[in-house]
Amino acid sequence: MKISNRLKTIASFVEDDSYVFDVGCDHALLDIFLVQNKKNIKVIASDINPNPLKFAEKNIALYGVSDKVQIALGNGLNNIPSSVDTIIISGLGGLTINDIFKRDIDKLSSIKNIILSPHSDIYSVRKYVTSIGYKVVDEILLQDQKKIYTVIKFNKGQVNYTEDELLFGPIILKNKTPLFYQYYQSLLQKNKKIIKKIPKTNKKLHEELENINKRLDEVLKV
Repeated sequence: MKISNRLKTIASFVEDDSYVFDVGCDHALLDIFLVQNKKNIKVIASDINPNPLKFAEKNIALYGVSDKVQIALGNGLNNIPSSVDTIIISGLGGLTINDIFKRDIDKLSSIKNIILSPHSDIYSVRKYVTSIGYKVVDEILLQDQKKIYTVIKFNKGQVNYTEDELLFGPIILKNKTPLFYQYYQSLLQKNKKIIKKIPKTNKKLHEELENINKRLDEVLKV
């Protein structure tokens, strides 16, 4: 089956012999791809909305993987079994992802791997997830249909990261690709335009963006 480059990348971060809980599974294409291409994988495709799950159920039956992919209606991690060892969350905002973990943090005790692809607030995600006992073991910046995405894999462990490592990613920062420069040069120019439009009364936002731009300048010069 054909899936997007972003979903293929997420799948590549999943280990064989995993029991996966996919939060916000949409139509379960990632989950079907996983059981077709990885060894000894079981998946629970979960979503808060029943309509995507109906499509997910049809797709799962269509590809004949009903014995390996289950569906579950639920909010975040509220229905995650204790035997699950891997969580995937992609396509949600970073602050929403953090809230999902905060709401059910007690359910992370058995979770070995967390694979995330937030569409915003990536710094906040790295900062929060690493503060609750996980470390970044793999990550990548990738382009898919003219959009640039970040995919991050966390394992259990404790590492003290610098602010730059939390902002850009400790592994991404070490392996600066042409896409890295393209993405962050674009972000720098975008921030400069935003700063010009910020009312002078909003000093906090102005200072935050100035600080980010200063770090962007420094990193892009290296």
